[in-house]
Parts: sequence; C-alpha cells; structure tokens
Amino acid sequence: MTEPLLKQSSALIVMAVLGALVLAGCTPASEPHPSPIAASQPVETEKPGPAEEIQVGDELTAEQAQELNDSNDLTVAYPVGDKFIAVRWGQPIPEPVLQEVNAQVNAGVGASHGTGTGAAMDQEQANLQAQLQAESDKLGGITVTAVQCALSFSTSINSFAPAWAVSEPGPVGTYDSQAEATSAAQAWADGQPGKRIFVVLNNLGC
Repeated sequence: MTEPLLKQSSALIVMAVLGALVLAGCTPASEPHPSPIAASQPVETEKPGPAEEIQVGDELTAEQAQELNDSNDLTVAYPVGDKFIAVRWGQPIPEPVLQEVNAQVNAGVGASHGTGTGAAMDQEQANLQAQLQAESDKLGGITVTAVQCALSFSTSINSFAPAWAVSEPGPVGTYDSQAEATSAAQAWADGQPGKRIFVVLNNLGC
C-alpha cells in the first residue's frame, strides 16, 4: 500500500508545480506587448523653414518659390521671366527685380498712360495705383511709387501739356524735369532703403 501512495503523491506534486508555472506566466508581472495602434503612429519632426537657407538674390524653382511665399512674411520669391528671385523687405533689392517691376507697371498701365485728361486722367491714375499696389504685394510689402510723364493742365498756356510728376505714395507733385522728379523719388526711396522703390513711366516720350 505504501508504493501506490508515494506515486500518487509524486503525481500531485508535479501537477501542482506545473499549475504554478502556468499561473506565473499569466500574472501582471509578465512583459506587456506594445499596442499596435501606438506603434503605427508616425513620429512628427519639425522641418526648418526655407528662409533659413535662402539668401537675397537667389534664383528659385517654382516649388521653392511657393514654399517660401507660403511660409515667410519678410522674404518672398518675385517672378522674373520663367524664374523666381528671392527678395527680403529691408534689404537691397536685386537689379533684375527692379527692372522687372518697372516693366510690369509699364505693361499694366498700357501704352496710352499719361495721355488722358479729365475723367480719363482720373481713371489712368486709379489704374496706376492698382498696378503699384499689385507689385508691392508681390514684393512682400515693399512700397512702390512712379515717376511719370503725363498731361497736366498748365495755367501759363491755359491748356494741357506734358509734365513730369511723382505719384502717390511718393513725394507727390509736378517737377520741372525728369531729373528733378527722379532725384526727389530717389531721395524718398533712400530714406527707407530696401523698403521703397520707384518706377519710371514715359509713354509720351518727354
């Protein structure tokens, strides 16, 4: 009778140990598996803005220009032909940009600008202001004015005659010559370098 009892006791001990091992594997102490949702979430990294690398005068692709204009308030990409050139408010403006702004305003006002009188003159000036503002917007807020030759009423001849003038927002007024008007506009622009520029309109060939 003793031998069967020992076998039964040994069997019970083995089963108890196995049960303890199984229970131990299910306890909270076991290492948890990572959540599949958390593991699948991408890690966002902050990218530096393009303005940190782009310098004034740099030629940019259309993609770079779009990214720059969408991400920066002071530095913009101005279109010159089929390329873009970086311009920064308050810094010297590249010569190709100055030339293109001048060409764009002249094209925008048309070949008859400066020839109107009365209501037609008022419409010409309103159109000019719209063109100057459009260029200012493209330049990121740089102020643009115009030195222009246009018909102006002369009290000395009691009629309209070509005269040089500077438009708003520059040193508004009529001048005795193109040199005098240009000098006044240049002094105005130099008062805030990189923040003001002027264009020249001379459709009358003054």
